Amino acid sequence: MTVFLKIIGTVLLIAGCVLTYKPNLISNIPLSENPYQMIEVRVKWGFLIGLGILFIFYNQWSDWKLTVCALLFFLALGIIIARLFGFVLDGFFSKQFLWLTIEIVALIIFGILYRYADN
Repeated sequence: MTVFLKIIGTVLLIAGCVLTYKPNLISNIPLSENPYQMIEVRVKWGFLIGLGILFIFYNQWSDWKLTVCALLFFLALGIIIARLFGFVLDGFFSKQFLWLTIEIVALIIFGILYRYADN
């Protein structure tokens, strides 16, 4: 079962990275010319990245509290990775940097929740 989850996680991670790089690969929706909006389109695919990382690295599926905390942590991590992809590809914007800061704070909070959910 764990090998199967790791394979699925790898596929999701690769798909998330590819779709973050080229968001209109599976749809014909025209992309915005506004770089700020392009980053927001890229961030949507961060959920696939986070889910893929969860399936690759997480293996304590029996405790639901830990699983929920890990899911939130890895989804936040995937969103951060996708936003950083957007920074590299589309440029830096102060409002995007504010969103990145909020997501990092959420990541820290979810990490602390994960740490104390075991007790």
